[in-house]
Amino acid sequence: MKYFVLLAACAVASALSAQVTYYTGTAGGYAVNEYDVTPLAPPQFGVPGGVAWDPSGSDVYYFDQDSAAIRRFDTNTNTPAATALYLVPNPGFLAYVDDMEFDEAVTTDLYFVESGGPYIYKLRRSGVDALDTSFGTGGVQTSSILGVYPYDLEFDPFSRLFVSGSNIGTSCGVWIVDQATLAVTPVVDLLTSAGSNSSGPVVFDAAGNMYCLLPPTFGSPTPMRVVRFSKALVDAAVASAGTSPLTVADGTMIIDGTANFPNGGRAALHTEFGKNILYFTANDGSVLRSDLATGAFTVFAQAAPPSGTDTNAPAAIAFQSGGDFRPFSGDNNQLCTFMYSTDTNFTVTGSSICFFNTTSAPASVNSLEITDAPTSVSNGSSFRFEIELRDASNALVTGDDGGVSVQVLSGSGTLGGTTFHASTYGAAVFDDLQLNGANGSVILRFSLVGSGVVVDSQVVTVTGGSGGSSGSKNDGSSGCTTGAGSGWLALLGLLATALVAARLRRVRSL
Repeated sequence: MKYFVLLAACAVASALSAQVTYYTGTAGGYAVNEYDVTPLAPPQFGVPGGVAWDPSGSDVYYFDQDSAAIRRFDTNTNTPAATALYLVPNPGFLAYVDDMEFDEAVTTDLYFVESGGPYIYKLRRSGVDALDTSFGTGGVQTSSILGVYPYDLEFDPFSRLFVSGSNIGTSCGVWIVDQATLAVTPVVDLLTSAGSNSSGPVVFDAAGNMYCLLPPTFGSPTPMRVVRFSKALVDAAVASAGTSPLTVADGTMIIDGTANFPNGGRAALHTEFGKNILYFTANDGSVLRSDLATGAFTVFAQAAPPSGTDTNAPAAIAFQSGGDFRPFSGDNNQLCTFMYSTDTNFTVTGSSICFFNTTSAPASVNSLEITDAPTSVSNGSSFRFEIELRDASNALVTGDDGGVSVQVLSGSGTLGGTTFHASTYGAAVFDDLQLNGANGSVILRFSLVGSGVVVDSQVVTVTGGSGGSSGSKNDGSSGCTTGAGSGWLALLGLLATALVAARLRRVRSL
């Protein structure tokens, strides 16, 4: 697999030699391309900011730290647009965009928040690189002072805009944004018992349930937690018009401190195989993924070690759409991340826009064969299947890492456990499958993702009780490497100037 890194001047559409490679590999079924957007005029202390996909096209908008501007990245030429969309003002020490989101219902409108500024901004475009100057002031609308410092913007599936933020320990939570006036109304108060005083990302699943990522209380090394608020609770809090905001106790702590969850500065949620999968950035820039039903996390893309004494860090993560992102699906949906490096003086030494896309199923696989299977299982007990990938001559295909998924083809019950595995040396091992609520017998179907190649199991009898019967083989495993937990990014100590301190943050702790 080849990964290409192009150096693109932030105002010049010309590709130069490669400078930075952040990802040397991904989970099976994905590929990554990286494009260098390193500032050309160091020293540069303003790190790159959030990214947002244009819902009316295929390009990405991002904060270009070299020119302190919101700029379009052309995904056809893989270069930044020559003309900036908007030059970002300096509400604090330096211009920096924490996050930006397009309104998919009004695709001309782009919202963003700035580091160190208690405002929400709304841009209205008249073209891909031009503002509608008849809107607001020169194409820009600015909110009144919010009283908090926004960190993350997120639309729910019903086109409602929410923002997370905090304010020096006196306020921390999630607010709903009036998209006409940019006024905010409290929805979740996170500065409560079992909460946090540090603002983190907020995401929504397809049903409208809200997930708040809770970084440690400022100065604490404890792991990140995730609390879930049902859509019904969120709707009730919104309807109360700020009089009855939710607290952490109202939600469900689906990932607590015992999971040793690495702290993620940015996050995006996506549905895969019917499950809510959280993608989030680790402090070293690696991209992790978690099935929120189990709380387990794996490494989706491992960040390469930094050069010399440099430090790598992530700045943004965003999906192009809600389309298919299953491994080996071959779909056009993409995940975009923004990575950067700083030296010991906190000068930005490199930055890249990185695009992850799914690969197609291996063409050499002609059939699947079940080589290990139980004849009977017990409700709620784990059991094992092993699937081999075979070519047209029925030989084992050891050189492909195709992904295999499993579902219930016939019979009752809910299938749990890990229902997708990338193959290793031609075999996909499912060793933690469970059937719950099943009765009588079932037939399972195993599918090579991204192809029409399937194989069905024999009838498997399901019994009550706690014991289960499984096949005889017990070697092998597959899937992504399990990520090691990490504590909150250690405080950098006293920086030489407040100028630098304002720029270096993973999750705002004000």
